[in-house]
Amino acid sequence: MKIVHICLAAVYIEGFGYQENILPQCHRAMGYDVTVLTSDHVFDKNYTKKIREENDYVNPYGVHVIALQRTKRYGPYSKFGDYADLFKTLKKEKPDIIFVHGGQFVALMDVIAYCKRNSQVKLYIDQHGDYYNMRLDRWQNRFVQHWIYGHWMRKAIPYVNKFWGVTPWRCQYLNDVYKIPKEKIDLLVMGGDDTYIHFKMQEQIRKQIREELDLGQEDFVLISGGKIDSKKNIHVLINVVEEMNRNNLKLIVFGQPDKDMKALIEDMSRDSHVRYIGWLDSTKVYDYFLASDLAVFPGTHSVLWEQACSCGLPGVFKDWVGMRHVDLGGNARFVRGDDKEELKTVISEILDSTVEYEKMREVARNKAIPYFSYARIARRAIELE
Repeated sequence: MKIVHICLAAVYIEGFGYQENILPQCHRAMGYDVTVLTSDHVFDKNYTKKIREENDYVNPYGVHVIALQRTKRYGPYSKFGDYADLFKTLKKEKPDIIFVHGGQFVALMDVIAYCKRNSQVKLYIDQHGDYYNMRLDRWQNRFVQHWIYGHWMRKAIPYVNKFWGVTPWRCQYLNDVYKIPKEKIDLLVMGGDDTYIHFKMQEQIRKQIREELDLGQEDFVLISGGKIDSKKNIHVLINVVEEMNRNNLKLIVFGQPDKDMKALIEDMSRDSHVRYIGWLDSTKVYDYFLASDLAVFPGTHSVLWEQACSCGLPGVFKDWVGMRHVDLGGNARFVRGDDKEELKTVISEILDSTVEYEKMREVARNKAIPYFSYARIARRAIELE
């Protein structure tokens, strides 16, 4: 059976740990013939845009990747990036299942046309955009979302088996902005790549990483990171740890700060309680989660929230409307994020109460690990469970 993943709303970057990387890998491991269709434009690890070096190859996971040349379609949609070869490529690939990662591209019309002519094909579309990252405060964005992309998303409704929102907020966005019927929408969470989460080696991994970072085995270690900008509030977290000044409380920070945060993060991380380790390969992040005691993400959402949960790590997260899906009954606490005193209080309560922390950890291990496993998510994505 053939599955084609389409990554044209956001490009597919080889070697990253995003959902569009992991789902095709999981489907290939399940025995499916898998192809990814993406753009010939790509970003490197510094998020610099460039032309892809290879346009047709099989990656190390056995997934066939085809990069389509970005062109323009004549007519009312000529301003929007398009892919003239998409329909022709689908005809050649003959998929049984099409999984579209984000429907915000005009060539979705070609996916609809293909499914209209091949009614046996199962079509799924997921949604990564929401009210925050789509910037609906700008009238141009509202117009494009409601009347351009929304038009083609609504056209797709008769052919789509399921529209997946990857957070509850994004499920709501599908209904509110694109007017997708609620009965066609469901939640498909992001998660962690089981391939790189070595639970059986956790004690060894914990010991080794803590020794490398000069952390005590009995220290209570917080971890945070990602693309570090001011909205992630990681600088607030560093300041909280500095002010708490507890001998056994340490913080690991990983990731790349933007130009506005670089000097501040580097200066604050000189504190003896903080270990700033810079950029981490996506496959290595899981080891650092396994070596830590509490994930703390007091700012904007990233997939690292779900990845931390997939490692059985309790967490403290920013309290966003529609973003509480990481709480499975007590593994998570929520804060406003930029309130230093509130964050300090929550961390202190967890640190000072062994009973409180053990309850969080028990839920994290028993419920979050299986729920945020991509082995399970990959099956759910094509409605096998």
